[in-house]
Amino acid sequence: MKRKLRINGHSHLLPYPEEIPQFMQDKGIFWVDKDRKFMLQKDWSRPVTDSSFFLNEKLAWMEKYKIDHAVVLNLSQLYGNGLRLEEMKQALRFQNDFNARIQQEHPSKFTCGFVVHPGFVRGAMWEIERCVEELGMQLLCLPTHYMDTIGTWRCIFDEENEPIFELASKYNLAVEVHPYDGEKFIKLENTSWRFHLIWMLAQCADAYHFLTLNGYADKYPGMRTCFAHGG
Repeated sequence: MKRKLRINGHSHLLPYPEEIPQFMQDKGIFWVDKDRKFMLQKDWSRPVTDSSFFLNEKLAWMEKYKIDHAVVLNLSQLYGNGLRLEEMKQALRFQNDFNARIQQEHPSKFTCGFVVHPGFVRGAMWEIERCVEELGMQLLCLPTHYMDTIGTWRCIFDEENEPIFELASKYNLAVEVHPYDGEKFIKLENTSWRFHLIWMLAQCADAYHFLTLNGYADKYPGMRTCFAHGG
C-alpha cells in the first residue's frame, strides 16, 4: 500500500537575517537578529524557538520527520497594519517575493502564500494579479481583522472587500484567514497565553460569522476558505 503524503498545513519560514532589506529594520517593520535568536519589530520581539524556522534547517527537519510537503503562510507580522502606504507596499512585496522564490526553488516541498492589505482594495487586486499571473502562487493569506485608512479596525469579510473575494473566486484561490494584532484592539493584558488560546479563536469566530452571514461561500464558490487557529 502506497504511503499517503504527510503535509504540514500551517508553517512559516523566516528569511535569514541577511535576506531582509535594511529598510525593514530602519523603519522598525521587521527583522531577525544576526544570531537568529529573535524576530523583531520596533516595540516587539519574539524568540525563534527552533532553527527549522529557516529554509535549510526546515528542509532537514522535514526529512527527519518524513514530512513530504509544507504550506508556508506569510509572516503574521507583515500584514502591514498601521504602516504608511509606501512602507506597507514595500514590506508586503518583500514578503510575497520571498515566498514566491521559496516555492519556485522547491516546488515539490512548499506551497507558499502571499498577502495583500484589504485597506487598499485596488492595490490589493493588482498584487493578487501579480502574484497569481507572474509568480504562480495559489494561496492568498488574509487577516481576520485589519486597520482601514482612517484607523478603524474592520473584519475582513466586509462588503468593501468583495472585489478581492470576486478575484479570489475567479482564480480559484485557496484563502487562509489568520488572526493577528488582537492585542491592538482588544484591551486586555496578554497573560496566560489568552490571546493565542482564546482571542485568536474569537477573531476567527468573528470573521466566520460575517463570511456566513454575507453568504460568501455561495457568492464566491471558487474561493476555498480555511481559518488558521480556528479551534
